[in-house]
Amino acid sequence: MFNKDSKNIQPKYVNINIMNTLNEYLFQKKTIDLFENLVYFKDLEGKYILCNDAFCKYTNYTKDEIIGKTDLELFENEDALTFTKNDQSVIDTKKEHNFCEILTLNDGTKVYFESKKDIVLDENNKLVAIICISKDITKEKEYESLHTITQKTLEYILKDYSLKKTLNFIITEAETINKNMICSILLLNDKKTKFKESFTKSLPKYYNDAVKTLTIAHGVGSCGTAAYTKERIIVEDINTHPYWRDYLELTKPLNLNACWSEPFFTKNNEVLGTFAIYYKKSKKPTKFELKLIDSFSYLVSLAVNRSLRLEEIKQQENLITQQAKLGSLSNVLENIAHHWRQPLSLISTVASGMKIEYDLYSKNKKLYDNSLTKIINTTQNLSKTIDEFRDYFLRSSQKNSFNIEDTFQRIIRVLEKKFEEENIHIEKNIHNCSLYTYETEIIHILINIINNSIEAIKEKKIKTPIIFVDIKEKHNDCIITIKDNAQGVEKSNIDKIFEPYFTTKDKKSSGVGLSLYIVQDLVKRHLKGFIEANNTIFKYNDENNKGLEVKITIPKSL
Repeated sequence: MFNKDSKNIQPKYVNINIMNTLNEYLFQKKTIDLFENLVYFKDLEGKYILCNDAFCKYTNYTKDEIIGKTDLELFENEDALTFTKNDQSVIDTKKEHNFCEILTLNDGTKVYFESKKDIVLDENNKLVAIICISKDITKEKEYESLHTITQKTLEYILKDYSLKKTLNFIITEAETINKNMICSILLLNDKKTKFKESFTKSLPKYYNDAVKTLTIAHGVGSCGTAAYTKERIIVEDINTHPYWRDYLELTKPLNLNACWSEPFFTKNNEVLGTFAIYYKKSKKPTKFELKLIDSFSYLVSLAVNRSLRLEEIKQQENLITQQAKLGSLSNVLENIAHHWRQPLSLISTVASGMKIEYDLYSKNKKLYDNSLTKIINTTQNLSKTIDEFRDYFLRSSQKNSFNIEDTFQRIIRVLEKKFEEENIHIEKNIHNCSLYTYETEIIHILINIINNSIEAIKEKKIKTPIIFVDIKEKHNDCIITIKDNAQGVEKSNIDKIFEPYFTTKDKKSSGVGLSLYIVQDLVKRHLKGFIEANNTIFKYNDENNKGLEVKITIPKSL
């Protein structure tokens, strides 16, 4: 805990309370000056009796300035109260104690000590003073503190907080290391010519606004130069440094006298911004402070890069979602074409027939009435179809209350012409399940899944195709299961079907493999549910069937 030399002092047998002889006092004084650790004695009133040279070096006081003074007269109030409290616990218990103590220097730097304190007895075994031997453990404590803060900050960065909240958190954590340190984070605009955003707790708005008007270049303060040169810039004295000559009217009112700035980058080495530390005293950074600015600029880099990546992912997800909706809309339009083809053919036939009839039987009013009635009824049905598609497939993506059975019936109506073309039988087992969620998203999901089954049936040329739909509620969830008899997916591919751009279709086909990836994204991200897909074997009409089963579980209410 202490170096081996400290064992040479035997505090319980040192007679210090108004030393018996001057010779003994001088001997003790010379001895303790040999130690690198801080050694000092205090009387029972807390006044310093004796201290070594190491103690003077750390406190920046002479021995004459220290002897006869108390901690409250020498040090900052918070530190002094802690020292006094620790001393008193040794006096009260009359036992040796170990403490971790902090001494705040004039420049705000904190020095950490491992202090061993014990009582001093005179020749009559009477308590007359206390002795303390303190070892400087600042380096260990600083790096331990930096490690702890770094871990805490990394955990915070991984949470889904806004970039603004994350950067402010980083600044707060950095400034806990030294209360005299002022931190600032500046983000560059897309053109890398100016700072577009500023994050700080301790600098006023007018200062940050002024910084954002500057064009970055060599010699534009510490941060402008760091961003431009892509190198760390250390300015120990703002008032005399040429980089700050044109900006002293900003720094002088705030008493800013030192600024160290570190740029941070993208993975492609493009500058994103700077992390800076200001001091109100001219100051050269210590080795630890250089490590600190390096570590925190790296943490800022992680936070900003993660935010940019999440934004990129969000844009990709939005694009994929739009592709899903366009895919569903494509199915809708295709089925509108199916719905309209036969009625339009009928209208065309009736109209042609009317023209012929007019030429041959212009006086037969009944024939005209019947034909016109067919045209009117058919066009009304077409109009009704359009209204239905518009109401249920082009509505905005808002949460609403609905019954899943009604929703599914509308989906079946959209796809019924495809079912007829491929001679697909739909086997339904749908229980009443009321939901309050995103109906439009469910429609897109189910159309994608069922359309996949139709395509698989078509590709595999299944003779008696079937699609099973089972919907039920369980506790607070709605469970939708869809399976077909299109022979399923190869075992080696079953774990890949939710990957983007994976497809089992022929390369000549128009499919791009996004469908189930899109479905999974909508289920997880929008509906807060989960989805699974497995090959299944089942019996229907006494025949064994094999196909793919997709099971979706979503909350009934969001």
